[in-house]
Amino acid sequence: MTIEIELKFLLDPNQVDVITQQLASYPHRYTSPVLLSNHYYETADNQLRRWDMGLRVRGKDGHYEMTLKTAGQEIGGLHQRPEYNITLNDSQLAIRLLPENVWPTGTDLSALQQDLVALFSTDFTREKWVISYGNSEIEVALDRGSVSAGDQSTPLLELELELLQGQRTDIFALANELVNIGGVRLGWQSKAARGYGLAQGSGLPAVEPLMQLNVKPKASCEQGLTTLLSGLIGRWQLLETHWMAGDKQMPTQLLQTLLAIRETFSLFGGLIPRSVSSAIRQQLLTLDQALQQKKPDASQLCFSTDWVSAQLKLIELVVEQQWRQSVNTRQLKRLESSFKRFCDVMLSRCAADLHDLAAETLIANQLSTTLLRLDKLTIAIGLLSSAYPAEQVDNWLAPWLLARQHLVSGGQEVLRLPLPSRPISPFWLTSNTAKDSLND
Repeated sequence: MTIEIELKFLLDPNQVDVITQQLASYPHRYTSPVLLSNHYYETADNQLRRWDMGLRVRGKDGHYEMTLKTAGQEIGGLHQRPEYNITLNDSQLAIRLLPENVWPTGTDLSALQQDLVALFSTDFTREKWVISYGNSEIEVALDRGSVSAGDQSTPLLELELELLQGQRTDIFALANELVNIGGVRLGWQSKAARGYGLAQGSGLPAVEPLMQLNVKPKASCEQGLTTLLSGLIGRWQLLETHWMAGDKQMPTQLLQTLLAIRETFSLFGGLIPRSVSSAIRQQLLTLDQALQQKKPDASQLCFSTDWVSAQLKLIELVVEQQWRQSVNTRQLKRLESSFKRFCDVMLSRCAADLHDLAAETLIANQLSTTLLRLDKLTIAIGLLSSAYPAEQVDNWLAPWLLARQHLVSGGQEVLRLPLPSRPISPFWLTSNTAKDSLND
């Protein structure tokens, strides 16, 4: 078993020659293009998908290899997954050759082998550079071809950076140099994920409203921060993909998501120094301004250096937990403390700020300031409320969202919100305990 660590980029076809020239400028070993044919297997009820596994047989120059990838971690295009590779005598699937312990306990391998069928395929040429960079060896593969399922097909043009040996920071450093050339954007979907989408006729995953993110119970503050930022990175890239596919409603949702990332850093401002996120927050503000231009161009912006660099820096911040290089002992202790308790403190503060806003009234002729305050507070409550029933939180926030809708639709009069004076549970909506603990 190996742990595959790779970054995936999608390419602008017009920039391929420039990128390959840059790759050739590094110390490297080069492999000319070879044709790879891959068949991905699945059961009729998507059993492997439910186990978070991917299984393929790859053919290359008459040689065959079976690969099983098991549950791992993916953050915005950085993929880290355990991988098992088995040499085969021919193109026939033979799952008994894999280690028995990779399968869930009690798996009937004979029945599973019989149920597995080729669901989709990828066919592409792969050109490779094994680059010596920093203290590492990094394989850079340029893949050109297609993903096919039945009579459905989609083109494939990707650049994959895989860490063969060395330090993960080097793969980020090399990636940043390639991003600065232009013509690349992060690829959050694996080839397998794209194949499943084609096979099932679902295309891209649907865009859901920005809601609670699923933080595990009893998580530490650091784990909560990682989950929130990882979820928002994933949402950013999903919206980006829908926008590139022609959905003109995406800029509004992208603005909301970038604001949510900035608000996450604000919420955790007492736990991690602002210097850790200052460069990223400035880049996000630059992107915010670009998205607010009249009819922003999706391809131009999503392939821009500012856009991709901000995503890559944010991913590296999360994966490397770069805040640990700057926190003091007190901040580290707070990062390791209960995320639930932290949320209760911050949620009480947000609820109080909303009530102050209601007391001041919402005035339409101060629209931009009013909406920004509303958005920051309602987004913050959504980010911090994972421990509470979503329906209950949504009901409590409903008057505020109604007020926002009223203002955006052109309501000119002073608007007073019909908020109950004593909202019912959850805890943070009624208790003063969390407020009191701010000074603990």
